[in-house]
Amino acid sequence: MAASNFFLLTAFIALVATQAMASDPSPLQDFCVADKHSPVRVNGLPCKDAKDVSVDDFFLAANLDKPMDTTKSKAGSNVTLINVMKLAGLNTLSISMARIDYAPKGQNPPHTHPRATEILTVLEGSLYVGFVTSNQANRENKLFTKTLNKGDVFVFPQGLIHFQFNPSYDKPAVAIAALSSQNPGAITIANAVFGSHPPISDDVLAKAFQVDKKAIDWLQAQSNSSINLNMASSNFFLLIPLIALVTTQAMASDPSPLQDFCVADKNSPVRVNGFPCKDAKDVSVDDFFLAANLDKPMDTTKSKAGSNVTLINVMKLAGLNTLGISMARIDYAPKGQNPPHTHPRATEILSVIEGSLYVGFVTSNQANGENKLFTKTLNKGDVFVFPEGLIHFQFNPSYDKPAAAIVALSSQNPGAITIANAVFGSNPPISDDVLAKAFQVDKKALYKKHRPLLVHKQKFHQLNMASSNFFLLTALIALVATQAMASDPSPLQDFCVADRNSPVRVNGFPCKDAKDVNVDDFFLAANLDKPMDTTKSKAGSNVTLINVMKLAGLNTLGISMARIDYAPKGQNPPHTHPRATEILTVLEGTLYVGFVTSNQANGENKLFTKTLNKGDVFVFPQGLIHFQFNPSYDKPAVAIAALSSQNPGAITIANAVFGSNSPISDDVLAKAFQVDKKAVDWLQAQFWENNHN
Repeated sequence: MAASNFFLLTAFIALVATQAMASDPSPLQDFCVADKHSPVRVNGLPCKDAKDVSVDDFFLAANLDKPMDTTKSKAGSNVTLINVMKLAGLNTLSISMARIDYAPKGQNPPHTHPRATEILTVLEGSLYVGFVTSNQANRENKLFTKTLNKGDVFVFPQGLIHFQFNPSYDKPAVAIAALSSQNPGAITIANAVFGSHPPISDDVLAKAFQVDKKAIDWLQAQSNSSINLNMASSNFFLLIPLIALVTTQAMASDPSPLQDFCVADKNSPVRVNGFPCKDAKDVSVDDFFLAANLDKPMDTTKSKAGSNVTLINVMKLAGLNTLGISMARIDYAPKGQNPPHTHPRATEILSVIEGSLYVGFVTSNQANGENKLFTKTLNKGDVFVFPEGLIHFQFNPSYDKPAAAIVALSSQNPGAITIANAVFGSNPPISDDVLAKAFQVDKKALYKKHRPLLVHKQKFHQLNMASSNFFLLTALIALVATQAMASDPSPLQDFCVADRNSPVRVNGFPCKDAKDVNVDDFFLAANLDKPMDTTKSKAGSNVTLINVMKLAGLNTLGISMARIDYAPKGQNPPHTHPRATEILTVLEGTLYVGFVTSNQANGENKLFTKTLNKGDVFVFPQGLIHFQFNPSYDKPAVAIAALSSQNPGAITIANAVFGSNSPISDDVLAKAFQVDKKAVDWLQAQFWENNHN
């Protein structure tokens, strides 16, 4: 391929560093309540004026304790999503929550969340769930499945195709899911591929799925009525509020995923940020599952605070490693409390499943010297958000009735700092000179016999400690957390050249010793000026990807590049990059390109298409299904693409849905695509190829 500007175009990349790449804008202040009426357009929503913010901006009477109607959905399900559009306080906090109801034999059909990891717990009934990996080096798409019972927990990694199915013929099921974005998006595969508006060309789909155009036309006709993420119903026992915490892209606290998953190897002697990865060949579905008994009341009698926090973090569920989310059940005795505390690495979203709670949080130090307290009384089914890093509490005001809540936190290991413990019970103790000045009291006031404050020599119990000075401790301030982070771990030094020969498994690669680094670690004679062979691909294309596996200097730098060659009438079939946005420029020929939005409020998945000529540039947002097609009958085409991850991953839709190993159940796919099982069996019997090299 000739091009006078080849080297200029080759060098063209979308270098957005990991810090700036987060799926959700990261919090740079205590909160940024969404101003949904502002004419300003930003990533997310503009902030409401702080003086107009009230506690109701963080509260929603969501009725998550009520069964939802599943009869209007062909899928037999109903998803009640609490995102930033319904709860303005979620803006910039990278978390949301949903209740999912499933009719007997209902399903939440195969879909992806382009901007979020999902953690789910079953409240009623049982569910058969699964996810499919992105395209692997051996060209397989591996399927992980598990049957979940009431109280079980399961994790679906960000961007991967996944589903839930109620296998019962006569009993409904209910789950609570948390997602690590304020607006996670949902791409129902059948809707997006066969029901987009306007439809994807049947030329493109026929070649992508290796079927006759008539089959495509028939499938597209079936999708005229959307199969939105909806499910079946039952009683809302518990775990209603399991929520979605901020994920890897939007937070600095947790390392972001550089592959489909990085199951924690907790026995490794290696020390990294989080945990090293277990060898992929040793990973099983049980690494993403825990029989957590979150449907069972926990003992509160051993706690002075009258509460019990059952936390499901990466220490208990190894599959959470790098996925930036965790979950907890909290039980409160009558008059019990979860005393003032902070989570240094996480936002928390909470839903009451039994009783009522008086909750609140305190802002960090404001310009006027104040620390504002926001409080609210919550009833069963209500939802409340505690912004990352701020001091907050929950209290059961009842004299005779216990209470319970489910919370989700936006870190695999959110941490908890109980204020009384940390300030007055540290080991060794903080100097009384320091504390006396900090609290503006006499030193004598710090000791037990004077009682104004709890003595630092007293024994405290983490996350469950009673205090006579509850409101004083509540008013202690909190700091707001990390700024921006991204899909890839951000560079903490000039470079971290990948040591690909190291036996150590981390998220990404360990660093080569700096004294062994040379200029060739940042260079590759990649021959990106040479046409590549497209004759061996049924799709008529060839993707030559330069990622960290080929160029070690890319490690931690959050970027990669590819040359794509298209034969006449060739295509790069519908696919997603779970960890990257893509920017593309045409070097030779023309391309017809497009991407499909996630599920919209009106039930549509909108298709955006454009014909590109030489020198044109186009962007495909992270996680969305997209394609490129060469419309010429006799001329090849060439493009250079840059991707915002050192290892962006690729999920070719046809491969992942119909060519996974082992296959997704034809019961699931038949209902998802609204076709006969024989059609699914036939599609699964085809050979699915991978054109990504």
